[in-house]
Amino acid sequence: MQGVLKYVAQDHKTKWGDLKFVTGHNCVPQCAFTEMMTAKKRFRKTDGRQFYHFVQSVPEEDNLTPQEVNAIGLEFAAREFPDFEVVVATHLDTGHLHNHLVVNSVSCADGKKLHQNAADLQAHRDVNDEIRLKHGLSVLEKAKQHEKKKRMKPGEYQAGLRGESWKLDLIHVINEALEYADDRESFMLACAGRLLWYLRKHRRT
Repeated sequence: MQGVLKYVAQDHKTKWGDLKFVTGHNCVPQCAFTEMMTAKKRFRKTDGRQFYHFVQSVPEEDNLTPQEVNAIGLEFAAREFPDFEVVVATHLDTGHLHNHLVVNSVSCADGKKLHQNAADLQAHRDVNDEIRLKHGLSVLEKAKQHEKKKRMKPGEYQAGLRGESWKLDLIHVINEALEYADDRESFMLACAGRLLWYLRKHRRT
Protein backbone atom coordinates (compact mmCIF):
# COMPACT_ATOMS: atom_id res chain seq x y z
CA MET A 1 0.00 0.00 0.00
CA GLN A 2 2.80 2.39 0.85
CA GLY A 3 4.42 1.72 -2.51
CA VAL A 4 1.20 2.48 -4.40
CA LEU A 5 0.64 5.67 -2.42
CA LYS A 6 4.17 6.80 -3.28
CA TYR A 7 3.69 5.89 -6.94
CA VAL A 8 0.43 7.79 -7.46
CA ALA A 9 1.80 10.90 -5.69
CA GLN A 10 5.05 11.24 -7.65
CA ASP A 11 5.89 14.86 -8.40
CA HIS A 12 6.52 14.37 -12.12
CA LYS A 13 3.04 12.90 -12.47
CA THR A 14 1.04 15.25 -10.25
CA LYS A 15 2.80 18.64 -10.27
CA TRP A 16 1.91 21.54 -12.55
CA GLY A 17 4.21 24.45 -11.87
CA ASP A 18 4.14 25.00 -8.12
CA LEU A 19 0.84 23.15 -7.69
CA LYS A 20 0.60 19.49 -6.73
CA PHE A 21 -2.72 17.76 -7.37
CA VAL A 22 -2.83 15.15 -4.63
CA THR A 23 -5.68 15.53 -2.17
CA GLY A 24 -7.29 13.42 0.51
CA HIS A 25 -10.77 12.44 1.61
CA ASN A 26 -10.79 11.78 5.38
CA CYS A 27 -7.01 11.99 5.43
CA VAL A 28 -4.01 14.22 4.79
CA PRO A 29 -2.22 12.94 1.65
CA GLN A 30 1.28 13.39 3.12
CA CYS A 31 0.30 11.24 6.13
CA ALA A 32 -2.15 8.92 4.38
CA PHE A 33 -0.21 5.69 4.90
CA THR A 34 0.16 6.32 8.64
CA GLU A 35 -3.50 7.29 8.99
CA MET A 36 -4.69 4.25 7.04
CA MET A 37 -2.55 1.88 9.12
CA THR A 38 -3.78 3.56 12.30
CA ALA A 39 -7.38 2.81 11.29
CA LYS A 40 -6.49 -0.83 10.64
CA LYS A 41 -4.72 -1.23 13.99
CA ARG A 42 -7.46 0.58 15.86
CA PHE A 43 -10.05 -1.94 14.67
CA ARG A 44 -7.61 -4.88 14.66
CA LYS A 45 -7.97 -5.48 10.93
CA THR A 46 -4.40 -5.40 9.70
CA ASP A 47 -4.55 -8.61 7.66
CA GLY A 48 -6.13 -9.39 4.32
CA ARG A 49 -6.60 -6.87 1.55
CA GLN A 50 -5.00 -3.56 2.46
CA PHE A 51 -6.44 -1.16 -0.13
CA TYR A 52 -8.30 -0.69 -3.40
CA HIS A 53 -6.86 1.22 -6.34
CA PHE A 54 -9.21 2.81 -8.87
CA VAL A 55 -8.48 4.88 -11.99
CA GLN A 56 -10.97 7.56 -13.01
CA SER A 57 -10.38 8.45 -16.65
CA VAL A 58 -11.24 11.83 -18.14
CA PRO A 59 -11.53 12.12 -21.95
CA GLU A 60 -9.23 14.69 -23.52
CA GLU A 61 -12.19 16.36 -25.22
CA ASP A 62 -13.59 17.35 -21.80
CA ASN A 63 -10.92 20.06 -21.79
CA LEU A 64 -10.87 20.23 -17.98
CA THR A 65 -8.21 21.81 -15.81
CA PRO A 66 -6.23 19.70 -13.32
CA GLN A 67 -8.15 21.46 -10.53
CA GLU A 68 -11.48 20.41 -12.02
CA VAL A 69 -10.38 16.82 -12.57
CA ASN A 70 -9.11 16.53 -9.00
CA ALA A 71 -12.33 18.06 -7.65
CA ILE A 72 -14.38 15.48 -9.56
CA GLY A 73 -12.21 12.74 -8.05
CA LEU A 74 -12.80 14.06 -4.55
CA GLU A 75 -16.52 14.28 -5.18
CA PHE A 76 -16.54 10.69 -6.36
CA ALA A 77 -14.58 9.58 -3.27
CA ALA A 78 -17.02 11.34 -0.95
CA ARG A 79 -20.01 9.79 -2.70
CA GLU A 80 -18.75 6.21 -2.93
CA PHE A 81 -16.46 5.92 0.12
CA PRO A 82 -17.83 8.37 2.69
CA ASP A 83 -16.35 6.59 5.74
CA PHE A 84 -13.03 5.53 4.23
CA GLU A 85 -9.72 7.30 3.79
CA VAL A 86 -9.03 8.00 0.12
CA VAL A 87 -6.08 9.62 -1.62
CA VAL A 88 -6.95 11.25 -4.95
CA ALA A 89 -3.96 11.88 -7.23
CA THR A 90 -4.46 13.59 -10.58
CA HIS A 91 -1.89 12.51 -13.16
CA LEU A 92 -0.86 15.04 -15.76
CA ASP A 93 1.96 13.16 -17.49
CA THR A 94 -0.06 11.30 -20.14
CA GLY A 95 -2.14 12.31 -23.14
CA HIS A 96 -5.21 12.79 -20.96
CA LEU A 97 -5.76 13.73 -17.34
CA HIS A 98 -6.92 11.00 -14.99
CA ASN A 99 -7.31 10.35 -11.28
CA HIS A 100 -5.85 7.56 -9.19
CA LEU A 101 -7.87 6.79 -6.09
CA VAL A 102 -6.29 4.69 -3.34
CA VAL A 103 -8.93 3.60 -0.83
CA ASN A 104 -8.18 2.13 2.59
CA SER A 105 -9.82 -1.27 2.98
CA VAL A 106 -10.89 -0.48 6.57
CA SER A 107 -13.36 2.27 7.46
CA CYS A 108 -11.92 4.95 9.70
CA ALA A 109 -15.43 5.52 11.11
CA ASP A 110 -16.59 2.06 12.20
CA GLY A 111 -13.90 -0.42 11.16
CA LYS A 112 -16.00 -2.13 8.50
CA LYS A 113 -13.99 -3.88 5.79
CA LEU A 114 -14.54 -2.73 2.24
CA HIS A 115 -15.46 -5.44 -0.28
CA GLN A 116 -15.95 -4.90 -3.99
CA ASN A 117 -17.65 -6.99 -6.65
CA ALA A 118 -18.93 -6.53 -10.20
CA ALA A 119 -22.15 -4.89 -8.96
CA ASP A 120 -20.13 -2.38 -6.94
CA LEU A 121 -18.03 -1.50 -9.98
CA GLN A 122 -21.18 -0.89 -12.01
CA ALA A 123 -22.54 1.30 -9.19
CA HIS A 124 -19.29 3.29 -9.25
CA ARG A 125 -19.69 3.84 -12.98
CA ASP A 126 -23.29 5.00 -12.50
CA VAL A 127 -22.24 7.51 -9.83
CA ASN A 128 -19.36 8.68 -12.00
CA ASP A 129 -21.85 9.28 -14.82
CA GLU A 130 -24.11 11.26 -12.46
CA ILE A 131 -21.20 13.47 -11.44
CA ARG A 132 -20.16 14.02 -15.04
CA LEU A 133 -23.70 14.98 -16.06
CA LYS A 134 -23.92 17.38 -13.13
CA HIS A 135 -20.80 19.12 -14.42
CA GLY A 136 -22.17 19.27 -17.97
CA LEU A 137 -19.94 16.48 -19.29
CA SER A 138 -20.93 13.67 -21.61
CA VAL A 139 -21.24 10.02 -20.59
CA LEU A 140 -20.96 6.80 -22.53
CA GLU A 141 -24.15 5.06 -23.57
CA LYS A 142 -25.00 2.09 -21.40
CA ALA A 143 -24.28 -1.25 -22.99
CA LYS A 144 -27.37 -2.90 -24.40
CA GLN A 145 -28.41 -6.12 -22.76
CA HIS A 146 -27.82 -9.15 -24.89
CA GLU A 147 -30.91 -10.46 -26.59
CA LYS A 148 -32.05 -13.95 -25.66
CA LYS A 149 -30.60 -16.60 -27.89
CA LYS A 150 -32.99 -17.64 -30.63
CA ARG A 151 -34.22 -21.18 -30.51
CA MET A 152 -33.83 -23.42 -33.51
CA LYS A 153 -36.87 -23.26 -35.76
CA PRO A 154 -38.73 -26.49 -36.56
CA GLY A 155 -37.57 -26.32 -40.18
CA GLU A 156 -33.94 -26.01 -39.12
CA TYR A 157 -34.32 -28.94 -36.76
CA GLN A 158 -35.75 -31.14 -39.52
CA ALA A 159 -32.97 -30.05 -41.87
CA GLY A 160 -30.48 -31.03 -39.20
CA LEU A 161 -32.00 -34.49 -38.94
CA ARG A 162 -31.61 -34.84 -42.73
CA GLY A 163 -28.01 -33.61 -42.57
CA GLU A 164 -28.86 -30.47 -44.54
CA SER A 165 -28.29 -27.76 -41.89
CA TRP A 166 -25.11 -25.75 -42.47
CA LYS A 167 -25.38 -24.32 -38.96
CA LEU A 168 -25.26 -27.74 -37.32
CA ASP A 169 -22.53 -28.80 -39.72
CA LEU A 170 -20.36 -25.88 -38.59
CA ILE A 171 -21.05 -26.68 -34.95
CA HIS A 172 -19.89 -30.22 -35.65
CA VAL A 173 -16.75 -28.92 -37.37
CA ILE A 174 -15.89 -26.71 -34.37
CA ASN A 175 -16.57 -29.51 -31.88
CA GLU A 176 -14.29 -31.83 -33.83
CA ALA A 177 -11.53 -29.21 -33.82
CA LEU A 178 -11.90 -28.82 -30.05
CA GLU A 179 -11.42 -32.56 -29.57
CA TYR A 180 -8.05 -32.54 -31.34
CA ALA A 181 -6.72 -29.14 -30.23
CA ASP A 182 -4.27 -28.74 -27.34
CA ASP A 183 -4.06 -24.93 -27.47
CA ARG A 184 -5.48 -21.89 -29.28
CA GLU A 185 -3.12 -22.17 -32.24
CA SER A 186 -3.84 -25.85 -32.86
CA PHE A 187 -7.56 -25.18 -32.51
CA MET A 188 -7.38 -22.45 -35.18
CA LEU A 189 -5.44 -24.74 -37.52
CA ALA A 190 -7.85 -27.62 -36.93
CA CYS A 191 -10.84 -25.35 -37.58
CA ALA A 192 -9.28 -23.98 -40.76
CA GLY A 193 -8.54 -27.47 -42.07
CA ARG A 194 -11.98 -28.83 -41.33
CA LEU A 195 -13.74 -25.75 -42.69
CA LEU A 196 -11.73 -26.03 -45.90
CA TRP A 197 -12.74 -29.69 -46.17
CA TYR A 198 -16.37 -28.76 -45.49
CA LEU A 199 -16.42 -26.03 -48.15
CA ARG A 200 -14.85 -28.29 -50.77
CA LYS A 201 -17.35 -31.03 -49.94
CA HIS A 202 -20.36 -28.73 -50.28
CA ARG A 203 -19.06 -26.57 -53.12
CA ARG A 204 -21.68 -26.00 -55.76
CA THR A 205 -20.79 -27.20 -59.24
